[in-house]
Amino acid sequence: MDSDARRVIPAGKERRPYRMLAAFFCVAAVLFAVCLVQAADDQTLITQRCLGCHGMEKNCEVTVNDPEWWKETVLRMVEYKSDLLNDVETDKVALFLADERKRSTLCSSN
Repeated sequence: MDSDARRVIPAGKERRPYRMLAAFFCVAAVLFAVCLVQAADDQTLITQRCLGCHGMEKNCEVTVNDPEWWKETVLRMVEYKSDLLNDVETDKVALFLADERKRSTLCSSN
């Protein structure tokens, strides 16, 4: 940029796009961290509550990614042990298991 163009742009205007970009990346990093913590919490929930009765072998063989199918399956487990999960936890577990990538993290740990 030549010196004439710099006179036309008010001071500080050149840096604003960088500030906005830095703010965007900071917000994205925080949201990403929150998502990672949430996924770890769901995995811990499954490890603590589900693996007490059975291993994950059957779940690892299933190729269904339908959240409703998984919810029905988890609800069947809750029928066997009523204090196993509350409604919110049931939904979290079903959504976690319906995601093939997340479910595979459990399979690789067995």
